[in-house]
Amino acid sequence: MHFKISVISLIFLLSLNSHALIELGMDFSYDKDVFGTNRDSKNTSRTWSGSIATYLWEYTALELNYMENSDKTVINESVTYTDLDITVLGQQTNIETKSYGVGLRQSFASRKSLIQPSISLGYARTFKESQTNYTIRSDISGNSFTSVSPMKKERQDSMFGTFSLKFRLTKRLSLRGSVQTYIRAFEWNSAKDDLRYTAGFTWLL
Repeated sequence: MHFKISVISLIFLLSLNSHALIELGMDFSYDKDVFGTNRDSKNTSRTWSGSIATYLWEYTALELNYMENSDKTVINESVTYTDLDITVLGQQTNIETKSYGVGLRQSFASRKSLIQPSISLGYARTFKESQTNYTIRSDISGNSFTSVSPMKKERQDSMFGTFSLKFRLTKRLSLRGSVQTYIRAFEWNSAKDDLRYTAGFTWLL
């Protein structure tokens, strides 16, 4: 809660500087993977994010961002446990992730350029909730029931890194494609384990 209040206060203070150039961004991605013996299992992932950047100098900006990700995995594969006289018919796992970040954005081209690459690095606080439901059948009675695991909640400090390419459409509007990763503090080898590819738009105020 204190982190959210600090971010909101910072946005307000930055907005008071009428000389600062502010850029708003919104990105979204959707991914679906089908797998399994009969291709009846799937994983779907939806991500949307927003950012506000205040340019302190021509190529350098202070960036505040927010990311929300929803992952749903449905596995329809039967596994029999003869010692327990049950068969697990399938399972469904839901993972909800939210992240709030603050950092610096460095652009490598003028805002008048047609293509504008940039890199953002900074601190992020990530909140994750996950839960799995199992569909189980008793091999003795033949009855099926659902077993719900306890909700697992995690909060961690991390670092975020984003590489973006903007394609200028008008003086203020640009199309943006990004690759973003979240890294547990200083665990650099985990950068490739959490990659998100998004596309969206930015608008200069």
